[in-house]
Amino acid sequence: MYWDETSGVPSSLILDPRVAAYLKPQDRVLDLGCGAGRMLGEMAGTGRFAVGADRNFPSLAAAADRGYRVARAELAALPFADAAFDAGIMHAVLTTLNPRQTRLDVLAEARRVGCKVLCVADFLQNWDLPYYAARYEAGLPETGEAGSFVVRDEGRVLYTAHHFTLDELEGLFAAAGYRVAFADTPKVRTRSGKTVTGVVLAAVADGH
Repeated sequence: MYWDETSGVPSSLILDPRVAAYLKPQDRVLDLGCGAGRMLGEMAGTGRFAVGADRNFPSLAAAADRGYRVARAELAALPFADAAFDAGIMHAVLTTLNPRQTRLDVLAEARRVGCKVLCVADFLQNWDLPYYAARYEAGLPETGEAGSFVVRDEGRVLYTAHHFTLDELEGLFAAAGYRVAFADTPKVRTRSGKTVTGVVLAAVADGH
């Protein structure tokens, strides 16, 4: 599958300082969809214990070569004990999880392993941009979900992506037992270099 073998899964998204403020100095952090470990390096720089989980072989090898703790895993079936962590990072991850039930499964697994705070960066629907409006319109009959579209390379299907609305994200996190404590919608760059409206948010588990 594409996400297993592609040469890399670079993320152009950063950890917004306003979201990072929800992390405590002693938090054990899990980077869900860690790629080559850019956020793991940032966490190491703060002195926090951090582990990355991903399914992409080349990215995990690169992260391991840099000395980061990583595990190859499906994000909905993590190889960690209950309450092994305190917080999680999810950068450009929810966009790759389709359909909605898969997103819920991953968020439930994040809660199981103890992530009381989730630091999220992802992409909103950009109907004002003709390129994406066309993708959303073509994607609806193919995927059955507004905001989803199939990514192809020379006709070959690579993966399905999903862009969100803020209300949709709030409902998604609420269904998984989190509340959105902070959110903003900055302009961000995609991995292909396009400037779009993104979202950065901190989600806090109910009861915390």
